Amino acid sequence: MTLATDAAARLRLLFVRTALAAAALTFVVILASAFMRHTQVGLGCADWPACYGRIDLGAAEDATAGVRIVRLAHRLAATTVLALVVGLVLVGWSQRPPWKEEGILATTALMLVAGLAILGVATPGTRWPAVTLGNLLGGFLLLATLAATAAAATPVERASERAPRAVLAALALGALALVLVQAALGGSIGAQYALTACTTLAKCPGFPFDDFRATAALDPFRPLTIVDGRVVAPVDAGALFVIHRSIAIVVLVVTLVLAWRLRPGFPRLARGLALLAAAAAIAGLAAVAAAPSLTLTVAHNACSALLVAMLAVVAVRAGARSPPP
Repeated sequence: MTLATDAAARLRLLFVRTALAAAALTFVVILASAFMRHTQVGLGCADWPACYGRIDLGAAEDATAGVRIVRLAHRLAATTVLALVVGLVLVGWSQRPPWKEEGILATTALMLVAGLAILGVATPGTRWPAVTLGNLLGGFLLLATLAATAAAATPVERASERAPRAVLAALALGALALVLVQAALGGSIGAQYALTACTTLAKCPGFPFDDFRATAALDPFRPLTIVDGRVVAPVDAGALFVIHRSIAIVVLVVTLVLAWRLRPGFPRLARGLALLAAAAAIAGLAAVAAAPSLTLTVAHNACSALLVAMLAVVAVRAGARSPPP
């Protein structure tokens, strides 16, 4: 191995580690956001459900020490992610020849970071659920992009010719899209202050599982309705639970099928994917069964975020044609 080749290998390793560090910090941001978001709406508050959904303009000043620490961690992690992503972009495009795939992914991550920063600054105190969903999905997409960046820069393990790689990549992208839709629906439940609309696992009161009509709760640009300082959820908010849980079943089946088909060429990815799919489903069931539970709800967010990252890695690895030079 020549000195130039050795230097290039070290640089690529540093690039991968930087992308992984940025992904890990993005995961911290997602967890901190979930904790603050659900705390703000009153999930698990002392006088549940009477205290749920109350708008308190002085909440920021009266925040507990735990919330203030989480808020600080959120800001520090987000700032560090921005710096790391800028470094990834500069390294990826400054190579000769440029690392095109890695550079495109890093640039996409930078655009997502910028969009999330603008969203956070330009819309303080907004009462549109779309803002909450924008932050949630933006964080998930950023984590997926950074995980994909690290995977694209990592040498690909030799895969069995029996594994239909294009099919696997397409299936992974399809599963990723389903998880993002499911996350949007789950985020809408919190954004619409609708956690009390359906407290059972099997059926939402007043909204049978076979009723999939469109409702106001599915409109993210519908301003929140506030009466006497408390948010009133849409009448048919149970639709969010019905569709969210129905898609959860589809996600579990699709990801387990994908994990089964990954086994010949990517056994470690297959095991990780199956584990995360099961963990996300179990955490979701536990969060509903033990509602209101801030800890289990945040854990469900965490498992879903990790599942998104894993699916992005699978899509890149399965779609890769050859190891990086």
